[in-house]
Amino acid sequence: MSLEDALKARTLELISQQMANWVVEIQKNIGRHQENLVRHLDEMQENVARYDEKIDEAAIAEAIAQVVKENPPPAAPKGPGFDRLKSSLAAIEKGTSLSEVLSYLVNEVSAYVDRAAMFIVKGPSAIGWYGKGMPTPDALKQVNVPLGADTLFRAVQSSRSAARGRLQDSPGTAQALSRLGGNPKAVLAVPLILREKLAAILYCDTAKDEVPAAEADLIEILVVFAGKIIDMLSAAPKTAIAGRTTGNMAERAAAIRAGGEEMRERAGVPKAPPPPPPPVSQASDEGSSTVMFNASTFASMKQQAPARPAAAAPAARPAAPSGLPPEEQKAHEDAKRFARLVVSEIKLYNEARVSEGRRQKDLYERLKEDIERGRQMYAERVPGAVRDATNYFYDELVRILAGGDAGALGPM
Repeated sequence: MSLEDALKARTLELISQQMANWVVEIQKNIGRHQENLVRHLDEMQENVARYDEKIDEAAIAEAIAQVVKENPPPAAPKGPGFDRLKSSLAAIEKGTSLSEVLSYLVNEVSAYVDRAAMFIVKGPSAIGWYGKGMPTPDALKQVNVPLGADTLFRAVQSSRSAARGRLQDSPGTAQALSRLGGNPKAVLAVPLILREKLAAILYCDTAKDEVPAAEADLIEILVVFAGKIIDMLSAAPKTAIAGRTTGNMAERAAAIRAGGEEMRERAGVPKAPPPPPPPVSQASDEGSSTVMFNASTFASMKQQAPARPAAAAPAARPAAPSGLPPEEQKAHEDAKRFARLVVSEIKLYNEARVSEGRRQKDLYERLKEDIERGRQMYAERVPGAVRDATNYFYDELVRILAGGDAGALGPM
């Protein structure tokens, strides 16, 4: 072997030996570092466990409470509540005539808004009738809103659904109701539908920025309920139904509907009359008279029965005799209630003419068409034996229309 080869071999041998020693030393160092690392990790875990035990939960809870106090969450929306709705429904159900039901309705609604007013739809207009919260209540009866004008009332008439918004967005409404005074900001109008006809519009307003949705929904429910009560009253006296069935008003009505003709007869609900012949001009009839008795119905009645000749005021007839059998006594009570319902509606739809007629002593001449229509309905509904023995219809004309002064009726 040459000297050069011997040197290379010896050098490689030494290098390999040193490298092996270094690897062993490095592995030892790595092992020591790993042991130290594990030991440190264990120590850290122990420290974390001790820190967890030292957490002051009371201090944290106090800090959270302070933050919540300084930044309260938004209040949950509030509504009138079921109890309040139930109370309002019970109040409206007490009404025994159309005018009473509408009055109770307005009174109850006024508890949810600043002002409430009932407008009776007659012909092309909505006429102010009764309100609550008005600074000058008599001013309401002077308000006549044309349904063709650009107002909230026209929107309700067209859609037959409630309309809610800001008064400033409906200048026509603000102008039409300027007589009512006040400074309302938000308004609500709800239709009262009777027998598929728009009979009235309930108007509400408030100084708040809006009528809350919860209150608006509740008011709509009350209006619908009032309409159902009026429909029940127009079919049969509510007290008569209550005396012959059990449960609340809704349950009694359901029982009557489910019981067929026999149950309706027992409850005092008259059978549906045959439909009247169609009027010559629907446009001329619509809104020309009251909700319960329209012009076409009256025309058919006059064809079916001879017209009652104009004469002097009917002679007084004796009151219902006492000691009658229960069925006859009931017939008299039903006749009284029906007469009161018919005359109350005549007054409801003709407040201005009734007031003027009382002053001028000519109520019959002013309201002849409505009075004779009501008289004919009374004659159709009440048995002849009761009509011959009493004069309940005339008595109610004197009591309700004439305010107790028979002379205010004028020549009949």
